[in-house]
Amino acid sequence: MKRIVAIAALAVLQLAFGAYAGEGGATLDELRQAKPKATQTVRQESLELPGLTACHQCEWRPKMNKMVASEQCGTTADGGARMGQFECGFSPDCERVCNFIQCSE
Repeated sequence: MKRIVAIAALAVLQLAFGAYAGEGGATLDELRQAKPKATQTVRQESLELPGLTACHQCEWRPKMNKMVASEQCGTTADGGARMGQFECGFSPDCERVCNFIQCSE
């Protein structure tokens, strides 16, 4: 008699579990094989940080540069342009500005 009750209880549990799995539940094997849902990150290609870089202004920080200065220093005997020293930086509008200093030897 105890065996019959135990078999009946197992049958009821199997039916209940089958009904649960059929209603969208997953079996134990399905749960083991299921991969966790990954959160998707969106990457932006902008270096602008809201609130920090929106009002960026360039500052004049001059650096010395050697550049061709044929207008200011003329040309060499073979017709090549002479080099000059320039002070280059950025205007408040972020445009590159170079000011002539002197001719290089």
